[in-house]
Amino acid sequence: MMYDVSSVLKAEGESLSVSGKVNFSQDSLSGTGPFFHDDVWFEGTITNIGDLLEFKANVKGSFTALCARCMKELEKDFDIDFIEMLVNSTDDVSDRDAVLIFEGHEVDLDDIIESNILVNLSLKYLCREDCKGLCPICGADRNVTDCSCGKDEIDPRMAGLKKLLIDE
Repeated sequence: MMYDVSSVLKAEGESLSVSGKVNFSQDSLSGTGPFFHDDVWFEGTITNIGDLLEFKANVKGSFTALCARCMKELEKDFDIDFIEMLVNSTDDVSDRDAVLIFEGHEVDLDDIIESNILVNLSLKYLCREDCKGLCPICGADRNVTDCSCGKDEIDPRMAGLKKLLIDE
């Protein structure tokens, strides 16, 4: 979503209230999630603080992810606050500056919001803290049933270590 910031660029201290929704395209996210099935809502301000524009925002929404142990789908809500510094591409910017560059008098907030959400979300989620996961041999969900796979089976690559322990 493009916002015209020309009124904010005119004088230090000027600000612009922004709000709306961002629709995530699932093509831009990894195939394992999170999957944003509803629009993400944001509101914030863009303020001229001298040579920079400060974008403060709050973003809320929900997504579906897979449990890292048993692969069940789970719903999660998020509520994230962030601040980004924006600078016009005509200004001198060092590659060490922690700023985002925009051109002209318009700022595209979609990419800024999306990257801040993804940076602030966890990489792994559990359906519950004591999730037992899937059996690595038969694939049974250990939360639902106890499988009959041998618990003493050892990975053939580790058989040499087992032999060392038994010979002691």
